[in-house]
Amino acid sequence: MQEKRYPTTSRRPSVQRRLYFPEVDIHLGVAALLAIILQLSAIFGPFGSEDLPRRLLFIASYILLLGFVGANVRRPGIIILGIGILCNFLVIVANGGLMPTTAEAYGENGEIAADVRPGDWIPHSKDVLLDRSDVNLYFLSDRFTNGGDVIRVFSIGDVMIAAGLILTMAEVALPRLGRKPE
Repeated sequence: MQEKRYPTTSRRPSVQRRLYFPEVDIHLGVAALLAIILQLSAIFGPFGSEDLPRRLLFIASYILLLGFVGANVRRPGIIILGIGILCNFLVIVANGGLMPTTAEAYGENGEIAADVRPGDWIPHSKDVLLDRSDVNLYFLSDRFTNGGDVIRVFSIGDVMIAAGLILTMAEVALPRLGRKPE
């Protein structure tokens, strides 16, 4: 009987590392773009003092954004973005279609036009001015200030949306290190 001989060292194929950009696979991007257009139309559209069209545009835009999130839920950044969108959607729907803010929150960072009264839309924004006692889901409303001129008040949902966007952009735009077998 012959004895079988096995090699004492095994040869592994060499592996090289390389940078590569991940494949971008975003679904329903058109819905997200349409939602942004609807929000801009609601903020800057020629509706005058008429609030109903503005409120309906905001609600429709958030429904489109939630559909976009649902179609792209595999990405961690989109999940965070979706949680922020959902927070904003809930408080907007709970307060009649506009994001509530109070004179105290808005006043810390700038003056509200003299003709804006509680219950009125604040021009060139997504906000409605309400008394603190009239705000549903206050903890989700625009109640934080940053001292800026462009964004005067913001919500925890806005913070989550920004974090989700940053994470998604980093995931899509930054190269990754991967192994390439020879």
